[in-house]
Amino acid sequence: MADDSTTFCEIPGLDGVGVVRHAGPPPTGARHAHRSVCVCAVLSGVRIVACAGARCEAGAGNVLVLPAGLPHACTGPASEYVTISIPPACFERGGLVPDVPGPTIVDDPVRFGAVLHLSELAGGGASLLERQGALLAVMEPLCGSGPSHSGPPSEPERIAQVRRRLESNCAEDLPLETLADMAGLSPCRLNRAFAAAVGMPPHEYQILQRVQRAKECIRRGLELARCAAEAGFSDQSHMTRCFRKVMGMTPGTFAAGVTRIR
Repeated sequence: MADDSTTFCEIPGLDGVGVVRHAGPPPTGARHAHRSVCVCAVLSGVRIVACAGARCEAGAGNVLVLPAGLPHACTGPASEYVTISIPPACFERGGLVPDVPGPTIVDDPVRFGAVLHLSELAGGGASLLERQGALLAVMEPLCGSGPSHSGPPSEPERIAQVRRRLESNCAEDLPLETLADMAGLSPCRLNRAFAAAVGMPPHEYQILQRVQRAKECIRRGLELARCAAEAGFSDQSHMTRCFRKVMGMTPGTFAAGVTRIR
């Protein structure tokens, strides 16, 4: 798919809140997960998301909400949508606790309009106060007063240890045997246990972490070749293939829309 069917930008002053606009077939069919809560307004067609054996279909005028950390795949026909990605830190700073236990479809014109309004502020011109108010209008309906349910399900400590190793050392070329030794399991059993707890096997999770690291490097303004090296990819073309598979856009498209960290 041509990259011009997907655009990305961050809203200035909102600490990493991003806007993805897409028209056409799903930009990626790969199973993936986001660190942010994603709130999608479907403009036309049907947006279909598959996760945990379930299928969620959001039509035009609907808002589709995906919790952070939920492994899912995008399938189905062409659609047009706008997605707002909201990092957990935005909820924390707002004194809010996201309460999104799973994929949720909302048929509410007010919330639909709130998503579109926030996305329109990415172009600049509005005051910081207006942008923050528009963000709160999208976040508040997603929140409850209890503990957050937006993250992945709880997992055994030995699987959590492997997960933390992959997160903190994503650029390291770790064999499955090393991770299995950490967990005290056979490689085969670790692979199954990790997938059951996290929603994807260790190698997919490592790629996801490397893409996240590449995004962080891009935000720091590093050249793409250096981003690839720091994230653990063999070269820039390898990073581009993995980045596009996970994100539905190339690193260059992402870099063009990023608000640089200074």
